[in-house]
Amino acid sequence: MKLHKYQFIKIICFLTIFVLIGCTQTRTPELGGQTAQNVTPNLSSAPLKTEFTLPEQSLNSNQNGIWVTGRGEISAKPDLAIISAGVEVTNPCIERPVKTCYSQPALVTAKLGMEEINKVIKAKGIQEKDISTTRFNVQAKYAWDDKIRAQVLVGYTVTNIISIKLRDLDLIGELIDEIIAVEAKIKPKTNQEEITTKINSVNFTVDNTEQYEKTLISKAIEDAINKANLYAEFSKVKLGNLIYLSEGSQIQPRPQQEIGLKSMAFAESSSTPINIGEFNLQISVYAGFKINK
Repeated sequence: MKLHKYQFIKIICFLTIFVLIGCTQTRTPELGGQTAQNVTPNLSSAPLKTEFTLPEQSLNSNQNGIWVTGRGEISAKPDLAIISAGVEVTNPCIERPVKTCYSQPALVTAKLGMEEINKVIKAKGIQEKDISTTRFNVQAKYAWDDKIRAQVLVGYTVTNIISIKLRDLDLIGELIDEIIAVEAKIKPKTNQEEITTKINSVNFTVDNTEQYEKTLISKAIEDAINKANLYAEFSKVKLGNLIYLSEGSQIQPRPQQEIGLKSMAFAESSSTPINIGEFNLQISVYAGFKINK
């Protein structure tokens, strides 16, 4: 009787374990008639596609054909000189050790020098709008003193530089000479201040480029057509009509090298010789041409 009882308990235990195992198994969810394992991508066998195609409506005929850059270039004489000029004044500290040393004497002398330079400029008929200050600076100067093993104040330097636009280029030599001569006029009026008149640079440019615009554009378009014909000839195709035209760059004078002039005394018999030369004016256009079948 006991044996049958134990066999019955074993059967109950086996049935319980079997039911528990069946409950823990998960069913595969269905997605749209397919199992999840069928819709999961196989990344190892299907590489990611990174390129894309533009929508058809974004494409246009301008992307086909022959595209060239045409350039127009002519030589022209400059009609404007830009002169950088001014004064530099140093007021040295006389006393040692320095008890009183001020920038005021240098400022006063620089003011006198600039007043004389402005008189020279106005006498040449240069208008106020063509004169502008480009640099004004008051700087303390120091030097090493071996006795006290330290930097000491030795003076003040005042610099005043202006930009002058000269439209009558025949006057350029005279103007430079007279600005330089201001130094000699001011020196007798100073005490210990040291004054130097400066011509830092002379630049030439073409200010009125409108008179050359039509010629430059004509040359640039002609150059574009010639280039397009050449490409068509060597490519064995027939050149069609112009389908696109755009200005690539506006009129640009090629800059000449600066003329730097040191402070020096010039001969009174003749003005300083300045070679003006010529400028190359350039313009470019971007053109597209159809290819005919």
